[in-house]
Amino acid sequence: MEKFKNIISKILSTMIECIVPNIPIMIGVGMLKVALIILGPLVLNILSESSDTYIVLSFVADAGYYFMPIYTAVSSADVFKTNRYIAALTGAMLLSPTFVELVNSNTPLSVFGLPIASTSYANQVISSIIAIWIMSLIYNFLDTHLHENIRPIAVPLLTIVLMTPIAFCAIGPLGVFLGNKLVDLIMMLKNLGPIGNAIMCAIIPFITIAGLGGANLSAMLLLASSGVDPILFYSNVLYNNILGFVTLALYLKDHQAETLASAITAAIGGTSEPALFGIVMKDFKALMALVIGGFCGGLYAGICGVKSYAMASFGTFGIITTIGPDSSIFQAAIAMVIGCFVGFVLTFITHRKND
Repeated sequence: MEKFKNIISKILSTMIECIVPNIPIMIGVGMLKVALIILGPLVLNILSESSDTYIVLSFVADAGYYFMPIYTAVSSADVFKTNRYIAALTGAMLLSPTFVELVNSNTPLSVFGLPIASTSYANQVISSIIAIWIMSLIYNFLDTHLHENIRPIAVPLLTIVLMTPIAFCAIGPLGVFLGNKLVDLIMMLKNLGPIGNAIMCAIIPFITIAGLGGANLSAMLLLASSGVDPILFYSNVLYNNILGFVTLALYLKDHQAETLASAITAAIGGTSEPALFGIVMKDFKALMALVIGGFCGGLYAGICGVKSYAMASFGTFGIITTIGPDSSIFQAAIAMVIGCFVGFVLTFITHRKND
């Protein structure tokens, strides 16, 4: 058991090392999204969604996450001690405009006779880390064993050729398989009543850590096709706000500026990665407070039948999606207060400065 714990700890610490250098990007674009929400029609209505300024700043903010596989590839290359530029290419090929267009049109693809999974890698972190870990093994092996006269040409060429089927035909299908299983799990939880809502909200941090956000969205779209989502969308809103308050508790203990920025980004902006990867994952007690807070808030939301009738930001203002034919916004607000209170108090009580 101790050996297993050490392996898990090593995997998590490696993930954090690969992700932490990208936290400034996440915080920057996350705070930009917060600013757009506040200046936009939802709050101050200074900027309209059709204005050029709003549109440009929106796609700049989106670029921070869309190209995350490339940023993560570069930081992962430093962790795995391999070539940063071949790593960047490995991340970039997953986002090739031609590949994205073919995926969106459901065009079958293959390479060397091997089928390519039609999946999107935008915003992905874990897939990129796995790809660069494998790339580092290949690149470093070739760089060590090939003759120095052919090394400058052969190492990058062979690395790219070998990584292409591995990235598209092995890592991709694994993500699709796990994503499909997650969708099945969400549909099962939907049928369990309030306890399903509680479990759903509690496990979202681990869904995010596993890089299965795409499956989360697929399930959300599937639920939305019926006109009402009784479990998933509002669980994400709850999760982000509870995460924000857990991170706020850590800020009040440690007084680090980036912690406060991450708390705001999570709660208001609905962007969890800076707070989760950069802060909460480093503190097991805070992570457990997040899970328990999510369970409590999700349970109350399930008991009261909170439902979402639309899709919006996962931040605080996402609560307005519970306004509909059978509006539950009042109960949704109480669920949010319960979850945030539990998460905040547990974190504040259990965290010790410089833990």
